[in-house]
Amino acid sequence: MSQQYGPPPGPPPAPAPAPGGWGTAPQGGTAQGGWGPTGVGGPGGGGPARGGWGPGPQRPHQPPKSNRTAWIIMAGAIVAVLLVATGVVLLVNGSGKDKPASQQTPDPVGTLYTPSPTPTPNDSKGPNDAGVEVGWGIWFTPSKGWLKSPDKTYAGQNWILQQFSARGLIDGYYWVRQTELYNAQTFAEHLVDVESNSMQGVKIGTGVACKPANPNIKACYALSYTGVWVGKTGAKIAMKGFVTAYQDKFDRVTATDAALESRVYQRRVNELIYMNNSVVKSF
Repeated sequence: MSQQYGPPPGPPPAPAPAPGGWGTAPQGGTAQGGWGPTGVGGPGGGGPARGGWGPGPQRPHQPPKSNRTAWIIMAGAIVAVLLVATGVVLLVNGSGKDKPASQQTPDPVGTLYTPSPTPTPNDSKGPNDAGVEVGWGIWFTPSKGWLKSPDKTYAGQNWILQQFSARGLIDGYYWVRQTELYNAQTFAEHLVDVESNSMQGVKIGTGVACKPANPNIKACYALSYTGVWVGKTGAKIAMKGFVTAYQDKFDRVTATDAALESRVYQRRVNELIYMNNSVVKSF
């Protein structure tokens, strides 16, 4: 039998693997140290290949990164920036509001000034108020023999002393008036001017700032005068009188305007003084 040279029967020898690379795995086997393509009947054709590398393992499929993750990261960064910016604005504005601390701090309780209540006059009747009420809590007691004038045109309280022997004629008058338009001195001077306008040969004495004992009288001023009163028939009667004005703590002035005929003055002047004293006690 002649010897034939040729490839031996059986599967052909595996090709030499490419050094350090990826080779083609033989049919029915896997590359040494690697993964071959799937053969018939199972992975690797049922057995390992001798030497070499097949096409290599298929790398696990990496899904493409989703755009959603990028948007979430971006949104978080924006939110963080906004929060930082908002904090800075609040810090700046807050520090500005804290500057006028004196305006924001309330005053302690009890430090506010409370003015003293304004006193009000007490015009009620007191123990020294007797006789005739004038006004503002002032009273006077008429002397014996004095009568209230029938003339209703007189303001205040006007009392007269009738002549004993001549009906309708008077020896004197006592007139109490009040005002808030003058002080004690100016009201006394005003009344003397009024009385002297109807007289002739008027002489007005020097004014005196009197000091009554009653502490409720703030000021007192007195003036005396003399003159001749001329009647409608031309009769002339010499008169002598005085005006005393009393000012209380509320600047209300009560004045007494008293006069007598000169012929009876010395005898009856004490009656005028008595009525004046009753006015002083009434304050």
